[in-house]
Amino acid sequence: MKGIDVSYYQGKIDWNAVRQSGIEFAILRAGFGSSAAQKDATFDTNAKKATAAGLNVGAYWFSYAATPDEARLEARICRDVLAPYWGKFTYPIYYDYEYDTERYVKSKTGRDPTREERTAVIAAFLTELESFGWRGGVYTNRDYVQNRLNMAQLAGYELWIADYSNPTTDPRAGMQQTSSTGKVSGIAGNVDMNTGLRDYPALLRAAGKNGLSSAVDWVSDTTSTVEIARYAVYTVKITGRDIAVIPGTPGVVWPIRCRREGESTFWHIAAVGEPGTETGLYPAGGGSKIFTARVK
Repeated sequence: MKGIDVSYYQGKIDWNAVRQSGIEFAILRAGFGSSAAQKDATFDTNAKKATAAGLNVGAYWFSYAATPDEARLEARICRDVLAPYWGKFTYPIYYDYEYDTERYVKSKTGRDPTREERTAVIAAFLTELESFGWRGGVYTNRDYVQNRLNMAQLAGYELWIADYSNPTTDPRAGMQQTSSTGKVSGIAGNVDMNTGLRDYPALLRAAGKNGLSSAVDWVSDTTSTVEIARYAVYTVKITGRDIAVIPGTPGVVWPIRCRREGESTFWHIAAVGEPGTETGLYPAGGGSKIFTARVK
């Protein structure tokens, strides 16, 4: 999946144009530090418009914490900022820890943090955040993963790695930032580009994270019998897991996968059989009938 990450630095974004350009997910800066006043000025606008445009959305919080207690406070502020989007974000919430974090910490403490201290701060934030039901991860670069963090202690969380090699060689990564100079319709100037390496919408929904329901795998907007004129097309929208649709009786209709928008897949059902023939439409992996199509 192709994605971007943005903050107020990108200014006003045309999210419909972003989606139409082929971008499937966006990670938004929610804020930084330990004050609600440090919420990103564009976060709410971006969150509402990106989800409305059909993108999968997650967020990140930039770390300025020097201690685990400060990190836990940042997690609680982050939770409050995210609250309106409970049940709406389908990507993890990441803790952004990088060189600027260390420079700030050194200005407060007079020294560089140790490998153990960095790891403890990140673990404290993510443990606190996950206690509220959000799926957490760390955003950092390859240097931190290889040299500056104890990744074994963070193995229970997601990893979003800034690694401009293509593709990343780190099997732990669920997402890779691949460029800081991308160009995307709807955004003026450069934007960070990302590649999704895991199906986070499905994983988070199955785990019941971010307020997402794990009870419903997929839902069709059509469940009863529909009549379709011969050689005409009917469109059905299936929200949730991206299932394939197959007919129970060959030669009556042709299901054609049209597109995926956010959490919904649109299928064109083309009627090709003789008038009066009908068939059930089923999930390809097995399961109950979705609906019946009749040729008229």
